[in-house]
Amino acid sequence: MTTHRRVRTRLLASAVPMLLAGGTTLVTGAARADEDETVTRLAPVMVEARQWTEDVRRTPGTVDLLTPEDQAGPLANGLAGIARHTPNVLIEQSSVQTRVVMRGMTVANTALQDPLGFTVNDVALPHGAVQAPRLPDPGTMEILKGPQGSLYGRNTEAGLIRTGTADPDWQSGAEARAILGFEDSADGWSPAWTISGRVSGAIAPDKAAASLALRAEQARGPGLNLADGADDGASTDRLTFSGGLTLLPDDDTDISLKSVVERADLGKQRLRFLTGPYATPRYVTNYDAASWDDTVTAIQSLRIDHRAGPVDITAITGWTHYTRDFRMDLDGTPLPTLPTLSSHKDDTVSQELRIASPDDGARLRWLAGLYGYVSRTDLDFRIGTPRVARETSIDQTGIAGFGQAEYGLTQDLRVTLGARVERIDQSGRMRLSRAAGQSSFDADITDTTLLPKISLAWDVAPDTMLHASYARGYLPGGYNYGNATGPGNLTYGAEHSWTAEAGVKTALFGGRMVADFALFHTTSTDRQILDLEPGGVTTISNAAEARIYGAELALDGRIDEVWGWFATGGLQKAEATSYRTTVNRGGTLVPVDYSGNRLPMAAEATWSAGLRYDQGGPAGGDGWFGLIAANGSGPYYFDGANSLSQDAFALADAALGYRFGTIEISLQASNIFDRNVYARAVGVPLGQLVEDGTGREVSLQVKASW
Repeated sequence: MTTHRRVRTRLLASAVPMLLAGGTTLVTGAARADEDETVTRLAPVMVEARQWTEDVRRTPGTVDLLTPEDQAGPLANGLAGIARHTPNVLIEQSSVQTRVVMRGMTVANTALQDPLGFTVNDVALPHGAVQAPRLPDPGTMEILKGPQGSLYGRNTEAGLIRTGTADPDWQSGAEARAILGFEDSADGWSPAWTISGRVSGAIAPDKAAASLALRAEQARGPGLNLADGADDGASTDRLTFSGGLTLLPDDDTDISLKSVVERADLGKQRLRFLTGPYATPRYVTNYDAASWDDTVTAIQSLRIDHRAGPVDITAITGWTHYTRDFRMDLDGTPLPTLPTLSSHKDDTVSQELRIASPDDGARLRWLAGLYGYVSRTDLDFRIGTPRVARETSIDQTGIAGFGQAEYGLTQDLRVTLGARVERIDQSGRMRLSRAAGQSSFDADITDTTLLPKISLAWDVAPDTMLHASYARGYLPGGYNYGNATGPGNLTYGAEHSWTAEAGVKTALFGGRMVADFALFHTTSTDRQILDLEPGGVTTISNAAEARIYGAELALDGRIDEVWGWFATGGLQKAEATSYRTTVNRGGTLVPVDYSGNRLPMAAEATWSAGLRYDQGGPAGGDGWFGLIAANGSGPYYFDGANSLSQDAFALADAALGYRFGTIEISLQASNIFDRNVYARAVGVPLGQLVEDGTGREVSLQVKASW
């Protein structure tokens, strides 16, 4: 029985230690009737995907996991590790934005909201992945696929990524990691380094524990700028701090306070021309103006778990702060144009309160809650020659009530009903300044939405569960801060979708292998699709409809005590079933019909596979360890017009290391064959602008703990 946070923390902590490069926790136990024969089995992993603690194998939906090493090791490369471990996912980590495209669902480029939700320490990030920090002490990341609005509300139409920092330890300890690497660049090998460390322990026995962690990263970057010969135009300088405090005032109450603060200063000379008169080789740019991108993100979380007689009470208070200031030579040439300037600030305060049944083994399990938030967003966006300036302020409030109940119809068949009613009020104002003069205008948006979900789970055998679900998702409307010219095109409306999913979760070969298979189908209406047009003009349409369907398979297994493996595969068809709009071609407005086109960033096939070795076995003892892995994708488009594409690709990674005592030394290589996968592509009058993805990287890591 899960009573309060102390128990919940212990359950989750027991499930975290995993082998290098992912997979699931491992134990040794009896496999067959012969009690003398033992095999390595895959043990239960506890998650909170449905806001209560349960074995991931009993969650009626697709939930993929990333271990702390998957997120913090040299092969992680930010959020790119997600695509290595879960199918039907593509990642954009470009100088323009960061987004995770899951099952073909993405947002209009540079929009303020994302259909894939992102929470850190139980607090939602209003701007999604673009606001997410690089955690110095990550816990296990949960990747929830399909609409999660019945519990989590707005911006979870495609799914949700739940992550956070590790809880403070009750025994004193420390760990440190240093990574020295080199990446292929335009003028040879470019250096990069990362250091991180954490200290944790009890500050009052059985009453209080604390942790403090930091991560510092610096890289010169692979770029070379022709206009001034600079080789640091794609540089990275990032510093992240996190702290945690756990208080146990009595046997029925847990209090957790966590803080994450990050500052990142990035070079923004990354886009180059692939075609046209200004075309340059890989990683070579031609900017005539300094370009930079500075961000600060802070996430504060206070969580209180309390057992109050027949119910468990959870209260979560959150505050997020985000600023982003950048300057960019948007034309990507030495032509005498004014740089684009942007200043973005957002502060959001949220409060969640929920009550739940305390007995996780009861036939009826339930929870109910209330959620509210207020936010203020200020943007100052200046673009073009002559200059056009748009200053936008957005005030937003939201309130929601939600509930979920799971009932055992029989011993093996469970049904879960969930729903959330959410109301969001937005008030936006813009001041537009251009050569023709100044104007000010405003518009309000109100969305009230019901987000139901039903799921079934049938335990057809002790290690096999069939599941099915049907849920509604939605992405709230927003403001066209970069292109509006009046109140008529300042806003765009919400989009809605329905998703059906059916699948099976099973353990095979005496527990040596687990398999997850799922089918899904999504229909989307009022879809928000944006294309970048010549001159940087953008258009947002709410008239589009789309259909997405596909299949996914994830396998994870053990061969014996030292060898393990994993594989994933995804197939999907994502197309606009109705999409008619008007575009600017050569200064002329032209009506076009994109119906039948594939959705942006939606490859029809993705895959990954890997082989793990650890001489120290599941306990991580002394000896050699290593990994050989690959992941890839079929071709896909960057735009709704299907005019800019990425070819199919395969990326290979490897690691080899030795562990002795509490020290690990390893050599790691990513993108071994130096495959260029574009992070971004845009069509402009002078040709195609692309941003080259991360090339081959080789690094040496030393990790120690005390």
